[in-house]
Parts: sequence; structure tokens; C-alpha cells
Amino acid sequence: MKQLRIVYNTGELSETGRAIVRRNNIDVEDSVDSTKALQISQLLGSLTNYTVQEVYLIVTTQVM
Repeated sequence: MKQLRIVYNTGELSETGRAIVRRNNIDVEDSVDSTKALQISQLLGSLTNYTVQEVYLIVTTQVM
């Protein structure tokens, strides 16, 4: 099982001056590799008012 985690920078600052970010986790097919993950994140990023700051492709392996 794989997930794509996209971290968006909202362009806003917290009271302490740190950037406010939003995270979105999306289940993706096992065939998704890092190139496809980047393409997906760029496509989704173009549909928001936020800037994509980080992208993670998370692979979960069940061991028991």
C-alpha cells in the first residue's frame, strides 16, 4: 500500500512567525513511483491557492 503526502505552504504565518502548512494524504496505487508522485502533486498543486512545499511517497509494508 502506498500513500502520497503533500505538504502545502498556505502563505500565512502563525503568531510565532512560523509558516502555516496543510497536509493532505492520498492513497495511491502500488504502481506509483517517485516520478508519478511528483506529477500528481504538481497537478493537485495547480488546483489550489497554496504552494506545494514537500511531497512524500509513503510505502507501508505489513509484516504480520
